[in-house]
Amino acid sequence: MGFVGTKGVFRSLIAESVARKMFREAGIKAEIFSAGVDPAKEVSDLVIEVLKEKGYPTRDLFPKPLSRIPYKKLDILVLLSEEAKERCEFLPNHKRRENWILDPPRETLEDLRRTRDQIEELMRDFLKLG
Repeated sequence: MGFVGTKGVFRSLIAESVARKMFREAGIKAEIFSAGVDPAKEVSDLVIEVLKEKGYPTRDLFPKPLSRIPYKKLDILVLLSEEAKERCEFLPNHKRRENWILDPPRETLEDLRRTRDQIEELMRDFLKLG
């Protein structure tokens, strides 16, 4: 499963971490990737903080370019921003595409918590649908 946002530093990193934990807890083995269409240089300390608040993994989280997603073995591609949706229209080889378009968060604890909580809810719904 791959998550793509704009900078690859807020929505997609949060989604990667949430998915890793929720899949593991559900007993689902999956490789989880994230990237940004215009990746930032480093992860925000606030993203790490909001993930740690709920016990989400933060090891090895960093913004990555689209080229780091192995599309040939990717089953599901989740687009998290309008820009990602527009720029990833023709990405190859994934079996399913989801559009979880979320408003871009400001770099505040409150906004990042809201984004984390929205992603948790979307992931719960996704796992229920199987």
